[in-house]
Amino acid sequence: MNYIRSLASVLILIFLTFSALAQDPGSFLNPGDTASNTVVNATGVDPLNPVQDLKGAATPVITGKNTPQTQGSLQPKARLLSPSGKWYLDLQDTEDRVVDLEMYQSSDAVFGRGTIVTKSVTQNVTAIGTVSGNKLALDILSSDLSLFRLALTMSGKSLSGDYHSYSASYVPGHGIAMGKIS
Repeated sequence: MNYIRSLASVLILIFLTFSALAQDPGSFLNPGDTASNTVVNATGVDPLNPVQDLKGAATPVITGKNTPQTQGSLQPKARLLSPSGKWYLDLQDTEDRVVDLEMYQSSDAVFGRGTIVTKSVTQNVTAIGTVSGNKLALDILSSDLSLFRLALTMSGKSLSGDYHSYSASYVPGHGIAMGKIS
């Protein structure tokens, strides 16, 4: 039993050593090199070399509000015309469907709920998706667990694109989606 504990302890020490080596290989290769050895306080900032915010002021990063921007965050956030609104979509394949949604947006996420009407049968739906520029990826799930996966382009208050439908009760299909935001 002691042999297993000793073996486990040795394996843990080897794992920790390799993990530390992978994170900062310079500190193991040149232990006397002070440039590769840094002291980090509880906020994750080296007190000898503090991070500078965008205005050049040296401040510790606590909430992440003053972290430097990366290339991805230099682009403007995608926004819909209003933070909430009514969306009307026509889904056309072998059947015509009309979707009415009350949608909301937070950052690049859009979500909401509403109804879908197929052959005068109305069902409740939920919708969730993401916005990137003028592209919208939207999933609509009906109460009978039919999934409509839409790839839309936004142009002003108009939406257009295509979709694929999935269901346990019918064969998967695809069609055209058109709509508007009001």
